[in-house]
Amino acid sequence: MNIFDKFFKKSLDASEPKNKHYIYSSNSKLTLDEAQQFWKKMAQKLVVGVMNSVDYTAERTFILISFNEKDPTIDIFFQMNGQLRMWNDLDNEAHKKVISDNIVAQAPNIVKQVNCIYSNVDMTRLAYAQIQYEFESKAWYLHDITEDSIESQLEKDPAFLKWFDDVSKSIDSLSLDGKHRITWGPFKPEY
Repeated sequence: MNIFDKFFKKSLDASEPKNKHYIYSSNSKLTLDEAQQFWKKMAQKLVVGVMNSVDYTAERTFILISFNEKDPTIDIFFQMNGQLRMWNDLDNEAHKKVISDNIVAQAPNIVKQVNCIYSNVDMTRLAYAQIQYEFESKAWYLHDITEDSIESQLEKDPAFLKWFDDVSKSIDSLSLDGKHRITWGPFKPEY
């Protein structure tokens, strides 16, 4: 069973029959807060899936999701043993296979669901989302870049590589057991 299968199930109301399960669709009526909470829970589960995919050997995880419906992507890099590594540059072939098959391959499903939900509640869609997770403190941070922000105009690949470079300059000065948000790179130059 795919780790994302549970993402799209809506919680059942206590008054609903226990066997009634359904998936969010364009006909589901959600509030703005419910739509945002759905995305936040999905992002949290994505972090768990990514950390699990490397057997919890990463000190920090950094994820960029592109919500471009024509080319949805999930890009990931890790801090391991004090060094930053792109997911596809990891030494462990099993870890790379799990990430490729179970995380990166889910980008179209995640993007479709979130775009559908945001459109349904008339929220500005996301262009990008960034997630940072620190294993030692269990701190995680989510940064959404909406389609109406100036950062949404950034080209994904150069911006992702710039973020990687900016993080690499920041990690040496931050302890692994603190709760410190690290730079968002070009997606949000100032906090």
